[in-house]
Amino acid sequence: MEKRKIKKDTQLCISIAGHTGNFGAIVFNAVFEELSMDFVYKPLRVDSHNLANAIEGIRALGIRGSGVSMPHKINVLKYLDIIDPIAMDIGAVNTIVNKNNILSGYNTDFYGTKKALEENYDVLGKKVLVIGAGGASRAIIAALKILKAGEIYISNINELKAKGLARSLDISFFSYKHRNDFDGQLLINATPVGMAPNTKDIIVEVNTISKYEAVMDVVVNPFRTMLIEEASRLGKIIIPGFQMALYQACGQFELYTNVPAPFQIMKKCVYSLLDQKII
Repeated sequence: MEKRKIKKDTQLCISIAGHTGNFGAIVFNAVFEELSMDFVYKPLRVDSHNLANAIEGIRALGIRGSGVSMPHKINVLKYLDIIDPIAMDIGAVNTIVNKNNILSGYNTDFYGTKKALEENYDVLGKKVLVIGAGGASRAIIAALKILKAGEIYISNINELKAKGLARSLDISFFSYKHRNDFDGQLLINATPVGMAPNTKDIIVEVNTISKYEAVMDVVVNPFRTMLIEEASRLGKIIIPGFQMALYQACGQFELYTNVPAPFQIMKKCVYSLLDQKII
């Protein structure tokens, strides 16, 4: 396989986040190289006060597409030209595509969550606690509804934000202060708690995890957070963040390239990285 060369016509894809990780860079660039595609991917750190400038930079520099991560998934909507109906319904965007300087927003987190749950845990009729009230939680709740979960509760350190989201999405609110008292079957962490460099942090007390049948985390770095490690130790069904990330990345790949995602290649790449403990 000929090694890729970056040229003037090479198409650039990026991701913007408050805290960058290596998942996208490693997976996308490995797949671009495997398929001899003239694309390159680079994660970039963008603070909230620079979000508008970053989005205009995508347009001005002709960047093909961008992933959007915490904490920008909601605020980014107002800077885009077109919003896909699914992303509009969710109220969050995790993917931007630039076509002829027209920026369109999509949400592949919804697809990623749905596929990860379908593959690991049947949520039909189950009582679920989602901790977090940002863009990721909106996509997760949409997927839970499509999969016909039972009672869905939301909790967040900013309780006013969680109450507002609960009302708008027609789900229930649960106090963050009492999150360790929740009694349900599925726990989902949709916050950055446990993300590197704060890898010892955990969103609930360890003994709380024993109440659940399954635990899901959106955090990708590290690929097994303390929450996932403890849930695994307790024999719970685990859905690590990299599984959701793999599926949503497939959706992004198709949006960026207009080529069907090579799922098996991407999956092989991700699991190879896990074996090497690179992610």
